[in-house]
Amino acid sequence: MTFSAPICLWVLPLLAAGLLLFRLWAGRRARRDLEASFRSPLLPRLLDSVSSRRRGWKLALLMAGVLALGLALARPQWGRRQIELEQTGIDLVIALDVSRSMLAADAAGTNRLTVATDAIERLLAGLGGDRVGLVIFAGEAFTVAPLTRDHSVIARALESSVPGTVSAPGSNLQQAIGESLKGFDRETRGPRALLLVSDGEQLQGDAIGAARAARAAGLRVHTAGVGSALGARVPARAWGGADFVRNPLGREVVSRRDELQLQRIAEAGGGVYTRLDARRSAALSGWFRQTAAGLPRSTAKRILDEPQERFQWPLAAALALLGAEWWLGDRRSGGGWERMKP
Repeated sequence: MTFSAPICLWVLPLLAAGLLLFRLWAGRRARRDLEASFRSPLLPRLLDSVSSRRRGWKLALLMAGVLALGLALARPQWGRRQIELEQTGIDLVIALDVSRSMLAADAAGTNRLTVATDAIERLLAGLGGDRVGLVIFAGEAFTVAPLTRDHSVIARALESSVPGTVSAPGSNLQQAIGESLKGFDRETRGPRALLLVSDGEQLQGDAIGAARAARAAGLRVHTAGVGSALGARVPARAWGGADFVRNPLGREVVSRRDELQLQRIAEAGGGVYTRLDARRSAALSGWFRQTAAGLPRSTAKRILDEPQERFQWPLAAALALLGAEWWLGDRRSGGGWERMKP
C-alpha cells in the first residue's frame, strides 16, 4: 500500500490528540460551571442521568472517525489500473533562429528574438493535443525538445534559447530544416508541419533546396519573418552594451529581414509565410488555425498504468463513525429521569 498524501498520516494523529484533550478539558469545565451556577438538591440526580459509558463510546467514535478521515485524506492506493486515452492532433516542429542577428532591436520596439519567443508562447497556449518539438539554430542546428504533448517543456526550452546557445556563428537555414525533419517519427503517417522562425538572413546552406526535399518527404515547411526591412545594428554581446558587430572593414553591420528569402522557402516547402511585427503577436496563432484547419488529425492511443485509489473505504468508515457519534446520546436509557421523580 502507498499513500498519495502521506503527510496527513502525521498531521491527523496530532489533530486527534488535540481534539481528545480539548474534549476532556471542555467536559470538566462544563461540570465545574454547572456546579457553580446550579445549586440545587436535584443536581446530583441530574448529573447521575448522564452515562459516563455512553460518553466514553461517543469519544471513542469521534476519535476513530477523525483517524479514518485522516486515512482517507492520505489517499491510500493499492492495486493498479490501466486507462486508455485517445488524443488527436498534428505534429509540429518549430525551428527558432538564435543567431546574433536576432538581437537586432527593430521588432516592435525590442529585439527580434523577444518578439519571436512571445509569438511562439502564444501559439503554444492555444494548442490542444498537438505534439510540438523545438529546434534552435545559428551556424548549426540542434534539437532541444523532441515532439511532445507537454507544451510546458517547449516553453521552458524557449526560456533558455538565447544567442550563444549554439556555438557556431552564422545562420544556416538548410541545417535547421534538415534537423527538424529528423525529429518526426518515420512510422507516423499523420499530418506534419515545420515552422521556421527567423529574420531570413542566410549565411550558409541552401534553404530552398532543403525545403523542396522536405516537401518531397511529406513535410510542409512554413516560415515566419521577424525584424524590419530597414534593419538595425547587431549588438556585439547578448547581454547588451554599446558595442556592435563590425565587418572586416570596421563598419557596423546592419541586419535586415530578408522577407523574399523566407517567402521563397515557404513556397518551395508548400507552406505559408507569416510576418511577426508586433510584441505579443497573435500572428502564429492565426497561422496555425489557417493551415491546420484543413488537415486530418492523427489519433494516438496511450495506455496509462496508474495506482488504484482506495480512499473511498476509509472515507465511508469516517462518515459512519461520525454519524454514529452524533446519533448516540449520552443519557442513560430512561432510568436517569425516573430517579429524579420524588
